[in-house]
Amino acid sequence: MVAPLWANAAEAAGIVARSGGSIVATAGLSNVIIAQSDNPDFIASLYRSGAWLVLDAVKLRGCFSV
Repeated sequence: MVAPLWANAAEAAGIVARSGGSIVATAGLSNVIIAQSDNPDFIASLYRSGAWLVLDAVKLRGCFSV
């Protein structure tokens, strides 16, 4: 999940919390968080809560070398 560019880590975590998700990891930037939820409406909820972009971390894993 990518929060607005000016969001700090606490604000980004707040988006995840308001969406009912849990943080799996941070991604090195204060506005990027890897999160998960069993809620089928999680992605829409992230956007409603202020996320700018939501990506599938599992699919992105293939784009980066180990």
